[in-house]
Amino acid sequence: MSRKEKNLQESERRRQEDWELARKGIQLVLNNKYEDALRIFENREDSIPLSAGYLFTIFMNAAMSFDDTVLTLSLNTLKDLESRCSQNLGWLRTFKNRVFGNYNDVSPYELLEQQITLADTQVCHAVLYMMTEDSTAGLVKGAWALRKAWGLYHSAYKELATQYKKVNGFSANLPETPSMWRLSESATSTPNSTPASTPVSPGEPPHLQFAEASNGGIRKRLYQFFSPVSTPQICPEEVRRLMCAVSFGYGLFHLCVSLLPTSALRFVHILGFASDRKVGLEALMFSRSGPDMRAPLASLALLWYHTIVNPSFSHFNSDDLSTSMEEAETIIIESNQEFSESSIFLFFKGRLFRLKKKIEEAVSTYTKAVKYSGIRELVVLCLHEVGWCYLMQLDFQKALKSFNQLKKNESIKHLYSYLAALCHGCMGDMNMVAAMSQNIKLIEMEKQCELDPKISRRSGLLMPPKSPFYYRMLTYEMLYLWDSLPSQENLIIIVQDCEAQGESSKHMKNVDPIVGLRPLILGVCLGTLGRREEAINILSSIIGQREKLVVDKSTRRGYRHIAAFAMYESAVLLMKEGKSREAKEILETILHQYSSYDFENRLNFKIHSALKEIAAES
Repeated sequence: MSRKEKNLQESERRRQEDWELARKGIQLVLNNKYEDALRIFENREDSIPLSAGYLFTIFMNAAMSFDDTVLTLSLNTLKDLESRCSQNLGWLRTFKNRVFGNYNDVSPYELLEQQITLADTQVCHAVLYMMTEDSTAGLVKGAWALRKAWGLYHSAYKELATQYKKVNGFSANLPETPSMWRLSESATSTPNSTPASTPVSPGEPPHLQFAEASNGGIRKRLYQFFSPVSTPQICPEEVRRLMCAVSFGYGLFHLCVSLLPTSALRFVHILGFASDRKVGLEALMFSRSGPDMRAPLASLALLWYHTIVNPSFSHFNSDDLSTSMEEAETIIIESNQEFSESSIFLFFKGRLFRLKKKIEEAVSTYTKAVKYSGIRELVVLCLHEVGWCYLMQLDFQKALKSFNQLKKNESIKHLYSYLAALCHGCMGDMNMVAAMSQNIKLIEMEKQCELDPKISRRSGLLMPPKSPFYYRMLTYEMLYLWDSLPSQENLIIIVQDCEAQGESSKHMKNVDPIVGLRPLILGVCLGTLGRREEAINILSSIIGQREKLVVDKSTRRGYRHIAAFAMYESAVLLMKEGKSREAKEILETILHQYSSYDFENRLNFKIHSALKEIAAES
């Protein structure tokens, strides 16, 4: 055995140890043993798998914390790993290898590992750009990073899919490859980027070639460079792990891009890539079954989609929501042995209970997650969920306790101070409403986040003190806008509350905080309870009520979202009645005639999802 072969064998043994250690490190992170994981990743300088594991660990912390120190560490880690992975990739490096011989012992396995990791760094870069910079600059930089990642994922995925089918047979169960690749050669090799291992065309996979050092002269080497080449085989175990590794990024990319609104998708297509949600979900399911460290991360990505993303726009398709809940439950059960005490898996388990309206079980699960979690940001998320669960039960006293804890957090105290004030109002404690209103005014003098302008408008409605029903209506609005309407039992209570006050409002002024809010909440609840005809009639009446208003900021009548959401809910009910054509007209009217209202992006997201549903049925 030659010295080179021995070196390659030793390198292969070390790589296997490294990716197994990296998987163990990710397991420790997800099982709340953050410090133990960091000790595993300490000796990562010469290991791409360990460096990637460390990156995922730091990145998850940064994405949840927004802490400047952690964000800086994450960006520095990204740049370092990107530089290391770039050394053996790119057309110039390939040219040198092919013409002048292989100058080092980089194997096809290592090259693909580096290419996948490099693509992962670009996706992480994109997320951090969008988190830390202003909207326009962050979007442009993020989109550019995603463009580079797409070329790398596309190249590596097609290469590994070819190898995988050679090893496992061409009937091997792989995620579907979409037929609508819109990736041009320029999309895979961009200025100032680190492109895939070789130039890629949309129609054929790249091929990796490592020329042996030769004394045959430059002519022979040039002949080798321009002649057809064959792809060297990688051992089956390596192919399987790398196929699962690339499927994580490939699937997550497809899934996230597919969720963008139509306007953003046009920009994405201009940049040269496209997406398919079904392919993304299949790729993530494939990834989670593999041995790579990204497998549990793929499970988390799927749980995020099934328990948070999909429920927000699938309420017009109950079958789709049921399927999502079944998928999430299966993933949680299958992950239970490995992650039974993982605070983040418990968080998603709590979300599933909440979707099923099993509020007591949800609260118990979130409380358990808080007990196990060592990450402050995850504790905040769980306390947020607990507060909303109590609000869904209309238990304002217990909800207040959670919101009082949360408003101590500087970055989110505006929202939770407002919610705490509402809880006081619902319980009739008007002195505390007045005190909280003053606190909110002080908070508004500080730096605002994206949500603050919406809360500022609503906090202006807190004073002067009104009846408990007045504050209950504002609370019902928050439950509705956050897709958190309660179970049937509590929906009936809300309906009775709205109907009783509807009679009173004929003889009283200023019962409703916002014109049209009471019928909006009533119509939505009736529709959810199956009383569709009543709901449609009530929701339709809101348009007339709102049109009579002169939009005047000083009289707090500028809440155009009421009419837009009422029209959307009418369209959803019409879809359920089989009147898709009428529903489509209403949805398109909202898009064309309504703008610059609260929660516009959230509603547009739902509208585009509903229009896609109508298009799929026709």
